[in-house]
Amino acid sequence: MSQNLVPGQNCAVPADTLSVAVRAGAAADFSAFRLFAGGKTRKDADFVFYGQKTNDDGTVELSQESAAAMFRVALPRLAPDVEKIVLAVTSDYPSLASLGFLELDILQGSASLARCRLETAARDEAALILGEFYRRNGQWKFRLVAQGFRGGLRPLAEAYGVDVADDAPAPPPPPAPTVNLSKIVLTKSAPRVDLNKRAVGKGVFRVNLNWNKTPGSGGFFRRSAGVDLDLAAYVRLRSGEQTIIQALGNHFGDLERPPYVKLLGDDRTGSRAEGEWIHINGQRIDELEEVIIFTFIYSGIPNWQATDAVVRLEISGQPEIETRLSEGSNALPMCAIARLRTTGNDLRIERLDRYFSGHREMDRAFGWGFSWKAGSK
Repeated sequence: MSQNLVPGQNCAVPADTLSVAVRAGAAADFSAFRLFAGGKTRKDADFVFYGQKTNDDGTVELSQESAAAMFRVALPRLAPDVEKIVLAVTSDYPSLASLGFLELDILQGSASLARCRLETAARDEAALILGEFYRRNGQWKFRLVAQGFRGGLRPLAEAYGVDVADDAPAPPPPPAPTVNLSKIVLTKSAPRVDLNKRAVGKGVFRVNLNWNKTPGSGGFFRRSAGVDLDLAAYVRLRSGEQTIIQALGNHFGDLERPPYVKLLGDDRTGSRAEGEWIHINGQRIDELEEVIIFTFIYSGIPNWQATDAVVRLEISGQPEIETRLSEGSNALPMCAIARLRTTGNDLRIERLDRYFSGHREMDRAFGWGFSWKAGSK
């Protein structure tokens, strides 16, 4: 029978290959640490995360899809001097509160050994040590730790002894590509891509929203019927300044001055074949911390599947990045499409595809803290 754990509680587990399934209420980063004497790692291969999903001997593996992860830990194959395997989750949007909840299930095959649910709405930390496998008197155990940690993934990794390199000097410009660059499609199973920030930090990033323009019999999203699908963005600068870019209230932004993001007009009727565009000043990439691209139905009845809506991100010298709005509930007229975030040397682009009933609900989910009132164009 599966045991329900509370923080601080442990349970004995068999010396077998076990899995830990983790589910969160929103997208998060998951990681694992192989620890030795003193509670520290010895080398980079002891750290498992989205950029290195297995360690050097295959005893710890990670697979994840946005808000869900599966850790696989081969306990019998761990070296005798391994003392613990620690599992963790991090979220920088802006804290663990944005996740809402976390559920863990420790599995032997398909059988559940122990499980728990953690509420995170009141947590202001950016990282959480979920639990740990450890040896005690020759017996393997799992302890539910549920301990918050200030800072994100980097300080957490450094606390366990991982040597995280500082930002390297800017590399020389890459040679011009000699072959066609293929398109990157972000999906539920492959939700993000990391690009070198120095390589993309020039020119203008072009974000395009387009949707089905073919009138259909009875279709709610016939553009000729005047359905208004609006493109918008949330922008947070490293200075702490944050704003919303959208046609509502005529907040079109500015490309040369903060927030360095601009909405190019508003296509109310869908008459423009190319859809709607947002431009981002790539030369100001170091001043931008986070941009969330979203859309909402200003008028019309939600029917996301009928829109066949697609968002494309064009960056000079990089493959075109595409994501589709494919999982919407027709009761929810607003969609958080994708997030751009600068992390160290990288620009991370992440598919969100999360749906909300309005601006206030999306604000609460991401922890922006704006005051909202009804607006018009």
